[in-house]
Amino acid sequence: MTRSEKAVAVVRDEVANWSARTPEDSVRAPSFQRSLTSLSPVLAAASIPESRDAVPAPRASAPTPGRPVLSRNLLITGASLVGVSLLSAAVPALMPAAVVAWKGAFAWSGLAAMAASRYWRSPGSAPDAPRGPPAKAGGSFSSFKAAWTAARDSAAAQRSFESRVGGSSWSSFRDWALGGLRTGLYWMAPALLLMLGGAALAKGAILALGLKTVAAAQASAALIPMSTLLGGMIPMALAAETANIAVFFGVQALARRLGAGRAAPWLGGAAALALAAVVLLNLTSAPFIIIVSLALEAGVLWTAQRSQSLLAPLALRGILTVFSLEAARLGAWIKVGAAGSLIGLPAVWGGVAVLGLVLLAIKLKAPGLDLAGIGQWWKTEDPGQRPKSPWRILSAGLVWGLVVYAIGDLTFWGVNALAPGHEPAPAILAKMLTAGVDLVLYNFVIVGLLEEYVFRRGVFKWMNDFLDKHGLKPGKAFWTAAIASALVFSGVHYIDWGAMMGWFGLGDATASSGLGGAYAFTWAGFMARSVLGVVLAWIYKRSGLLLIPIVAHFWADSMEGLGLAFGLPVFLALAAGALALSFLFKPKALKPKSS
Repeated sequence: MTRSEKAVAVVRDEVANWSARTPEDSVRAPSFQRSLTSLSPVLAAASIPESRDAVPAPRASAPTPGRPVLSRNLLITGASLVGVSLLSAAVPALMPAAVVAWKGAFAWSGLAAMAASRYWRSPGSAPDAPRGPPAKAGGSFSSFKAAWTAARDSAAAQRSFESRVGGSSWSSFRDWALGGLRTGLYWMAPALLLMLGGAALAKGAILALGLKTVAAAQASAALIPMSTLLGGMIPMALAAETANIAVFFGVQALARRLGAGRAAPWLGGAAALALAAVVLLNLTSAPFIIIVSLALEAGVLWTAQRSQSLLAPLALRGILTVFSLEAARLGAWIKVGAAGSLIGLPAVWGGVAVLGLVLLAIKLKAPGLDLAGIGQWWKTEDPGQRPKSPWRILSAGLVWGLVVYAIGDLTFWGVNALAPGHEPAPAILAKMLTAGVDLVLYNFVIVGLLEEYVFRRGVFKWMNDFLDKHGLKPGKAFWTAAIASALVFSGVHYIDWGAMMGWFGLGDATASSGLGGAYAFTWAGFMARSVLGVVLAWIYKRSGLLLIPIVAHFWADSMEGLGLAFGLPVFLALAAGALALSFLFKPKALKPKSS
């Protein structure tokens, strides 16, 4: 082949691989970027974000044929079932009573059929995007920058998974499903920031216009059984969000056909938010609730636009719905639920039993104990940017939760033997522990997440980085920061936050009356929490992942909480189950799996 024939072949190959859908997308299309690279290094540099090193990803494999007829029929069936569920909720008089009663099942079935249609569709070719290591966020607001970077990159990856899914391929379907969940989790931060902005806007409008706030309903109405949540509220929220996202993409597509260009997403968003506002006005007249809900909906639509996906925004909506419903149920239980008696755990023996499981885990070489290896595996970029299974991280967190519990419990009883004292649980904690299992777990999810983010990611990491920057040796910097942050972490447990908020006028009468309360100071409790703060800081430093100490903290608290509520057999079953899970999700190799 002559040189001119080779050049023609290269150009033909580049043109054949152009898959941009809009003029804006063409700037990002990988084949177009490679063409620019061959023409001008200056233009190539301008087309690549400065915060990333361009590393061409391997070309996507040729799409496999799917079953388009079955896929289309499943999509139509799923959309119809979702529509029936929404019509049953909106105008129940038009539908048979049996359909209205089972509208949640219709919604779940419709969503499942729509997911199955993705499995059997004929996939397209995912574009080759120049990718590299994630951008490092530094300076002021580094946490927010890192959260935005993760959200943006996860949405970009989900666009690729949306192109590849189908062809009756379980691998591509798994990537699509895990990628959608991952994107939904990462986009919680932007969505919640929008919600806070909406809350500030609503508060300002209420004060400026002199609007009256609507009194909250009695909390007893929120004591909803789990069957109602799973069978009705959650699926209906997802069904309503599906319709809203369909309006968003539908109006956007119509606007593009009519020549709206860059304004098309804004028109689609305006239409979807208008529909959401109409629904909200039929449910409530409280301006605060309406504005905050619309701000959250804007975050969901933003996720849909960035990911070009239905799954990712539905995952985000599902997470937000579950958390808001559980928060309402927990608040209702605290206000009106009667505090029952806690069965309790025997002194010392619980910690000894868990220590035995920890020694067994060490003897059997439980893979979750390899913090450095798991951290390196998790942070190593996958060549195909496939989402890694979270089960390995979760199982590692559960195993280290055993370590955290054993060290904390034995430290407590060891110090208590030298300096005896009684540390009753605050009244609010006692009420939480007598609630349903899901509310107990929800409470400790929030506690573990917030405390680790504040004290390990915030206080400890800031101290450690500060001491490193000013010349202290790494070992001394770590121990100084770990001990200092652990003392702060232990000390805040003795602050009555409910009374403090009530004093500032931010809490309600129940909290300020002493329901919140604080731990009574004992040297055993103070030292045990201090030691745990150091252990959790070490887990964070060793793994480089905040998620592992979050899960470890959550699981140690959950074992103790459910053990206090249900007794020693439940406690031991939870501890043994954590060890078993670490072997069930044992990784074949702590290396990223290539696509």
